[in-house]
Amino acid sequence: MKNFLSLLFCMTLFCLAASDSSATETFIISGNPKAPPVVWEQYNTLTGIGPDIAQAILTELQLNYDLRVEGDWQQVQDKCKNGEIDMIVSAYKNDARAEYMFFSMPYLQQHTVIVVEKGKEFPFGRWESLIGKKGVSNIGESYGQEFDTFIKNKLSVQFIAFERAIELLNRGEADYLIVDLYTALIYARLLQGEDAISILEPPVTTQAFHITISKQSPMAVQMPAINKKLYRLVKDGTVEKLFYKHFEDWKTLIEKRSRFYNRDSNIRSQEHDQYLKTQDAYEKEKIGSLLMGSREGLPAAAE
Repeated sequence: MKNFLSLLFCMTLFCLAASDSSATETFIISGNPKAPPVVWEQYNTLTGIGPDIAQAILTELQLNYDLRVEGDWQQVQDKCKNGEIDMIVSAYKNDARAEYMFFSMPYLQQHTVIVVEKGKEFPFGRWESLIGKKGVSNIGESYGQEFDTFIKNKLSVQFIAFERAIELLNRGEADYLIVDLYTALIYARLLQGEDAISILEPPVTTQAFHITISKQSPMAVQMPAINKKLYRLVKDGTVEKLFYKHFEDWKTLIEKRSRFYNRDSNIRSQEHDQYLKTQDAYEKEKIGSLLMGSREGLPAAAE
């Protein structure tokens, strides 16, 4: 009995010490700097749906954190693997990441699409349609375990800086770009290049974003509490509202940049403006269907 009581006393002290450590330690939070509207770099910090969700949860849990830009997407993952980063605000799940990250419940679905130059479309109904063609994608990306494995075994895809990937596509040195749907729409509009690209149907895959925590981080003990609060944010529509908010913020930012760059020239034609209106209708329809899928896919209760 004395041994049992001594063991129980030690375990209690350990738990209290871990709790105190979590309360006083400053956790490093980061994410993909080029994945709007979920997360992106702006004014040397990260903003978007993922950062907003993470900050709301950590503030409610009274945990100290420092939201940082920690390099490109691959560098962020490497630092999480090494324990230099505690939390990543959004990531798709695959086997390699699961070796060094704990994953939260899913909080948002998004389509991944194939983007090609206008006039260079090709029939796309199966992944096999990409075999023999040259593809590009952002460095560090994953599109779910099944498609990742198919890319590795069957396709020729170069993972490079996103700007370089777009450049290769524009120069005809790549046949297609693999990218998340809303990231594609945002960057195309930002570069005023909607009429220069085509998005092939159907989506190549649909994956869910998760918050992740490094398995080396003392923050890992907080995952049940994080899941509980994340479940509530999805269930009450907060995530959906954040999605619309950040997508609209991007459109406003793009319009401001367009007015600035085109102050002395009339680059934006009436045809281009009409195109944007039709794209708005298309985007709202896609957003609605995805968000409905995210909410309907919730588990019965948070684990």
